[in-house]
Amino acid sequence: MTTINRVRRVDKAGCEFHVGQGGPESSSEIKKMYDGFARLAISQGLPPAEKDTRDRWVEKLLEFGRNFLAWVDGNAVGHAAIIPDFERSDGEYVIFVSEPFRNRGLGAALTEMAIDDSRSIGLKRLWLTVEAFNFRAIRLYRNAGFAAVDRGETEITMILRL
Repeated sequence: MTTINRVRRVDKAGCEFHVGQGGPESSSEIKKMYDGFARLAISQGLPPAEKDTRDRWVEKLLEFGRNFLAWVDGNAVGHAAIIPDFERSDGEYVIFVSEPFRNRGLGAALTEMAIDDSRSIGLKRLWLTVEAFNFRAIRLYRNAGFAAVDRGETEITMILRL
């Protein structure tokens, strides 16, 4: 994947941002984005708090996943990934948007791009887990078509049939 094909968008505040696919060449900008995450932004232990662990996690996502980025003023502020399992025709979905850029439509744009890409590579469903009290994320996922299939005390598993 490459970051050459960036699509211009406008967020809910009327500000310009870009979304596109990322690959190994995106490693340093993704790591920089996660280095700026506040401890409170970490959900379900992700991104990992310790820098070396976090950097290895990013490298694994880049190696095994299909990655998508959102940029504002040339800086990565959002990252989503699909980790495909072609034997099962499904993929796990993860997404993170830096705090100042949440609730502005960047997550929706990343999710739309990831869903379209998942269809194009032949996946039949996407799944994710989300903290039960992360209402913004749950609303984003529902708006994208995900449905809850398992509700635990602290986590919800959601599936999107493609």
